[in-house]
Formats: sequence, structure tokens, C-alpha cells
Amino acid sequence: MKKENNISYLGSEFLLWVLWKSATEETISLHNLGLGDIRISIEDSLTLESKIGDGYCETIKSPEILTLPSVRESIRLGRLPEAAKIRISSSELEWSFQVKAIPFKISSVKLPITGEKNENEMISVRLSAMTKLELIMKALFNSFLIERETPDFIDDIKDFLGIAK
Repeated sequence: MKKENNISYLGSEFLLWVLWKSATEETISLHNLGLGDIRISIEDSLTLESKIGDGYCETIKSPEILTLPSVRESIRLGRLPEAAKIRISSSELEWSFQVKAIPFKISSVKLPITGEKNENEMISVRLSAMTKLELIMKALFNSFLIERETPDFIDDIKDFLGIAK
């Protein structure tokens, strides 16, 4: 992956990592941070944008987005994830939201429904859920950055995409 002074490319690389992990691993362990096992997946919507000259951009909408050969083919052609709809679940909570790569940001967060009847309890639980999502996203991004620096990272991504070495 390209390294330069402007780090805006990390958002696209993170979304590519999420695509890879959600297609190949059932859970990501964040036990070392007290967050347990996390399931992450790209659902229903992925926007791929050309990073090499032609300016091509496509949004793929499908419930089978992780298994579509056209997604990997588009990435092989130089298009990287620009935006995606993400679902994260832990043992007791589940969130869905949009992630945009540049600028890297989360929006349209759907917080877990927990069923509290008391308004104060509901507010407290929702704030706690937002805090936990923030911790999970920071931990996932940190895991991505650590894994990105391993010697096999690029080869593993190429294997996932079906790119010859």
C-alpha cells in the first residue's frame, strides 16, 4: 500500500481491511482491551472509487456484497473503498452505521435497542453504547494499523483479492 506524508489514504485502506476481515474471519478478538470478540461486516452498500486517473466511482448495493466477484475485480482494477455501511456486534450489542474514507468519519449510527422503559435508564444505556462503539472503532483501527505493518500484510491482501504475487 502507498505510504506518503498525507495519511488520508488510511481510511480507504481501513475499509479494505474491514472487507477482508469480514469476508475471512468470523470474529476479531479485542479481549486484550476488555471488549471481547467483535463481529464486523460490510453490509448492503460499498462505494469503490478509482485511485488511478480515470475517476471511476461505483456504489454496489447487495446483501451478498462480501461474496460478489465484481467487488474484488473492481479493487484489482485500482478502485478502493470510499464508503461502506458497517455492522458491528459484540456479545450483547449491535450497531450499524456509514463510514466514509476521506475524510475518515462515521455517520448515521443506529444504536442498539435495549428495551429500557425508564427514560433516564434509556439515555444512560444509549450513552454507554455510543462510548463502547467509540472504543471498539478505536481498537479496530489500532488493530488495522498494527497488522498493516506486519511483513505479510500486503501478500495476505493480495491473496484475498486473487492478485498474483
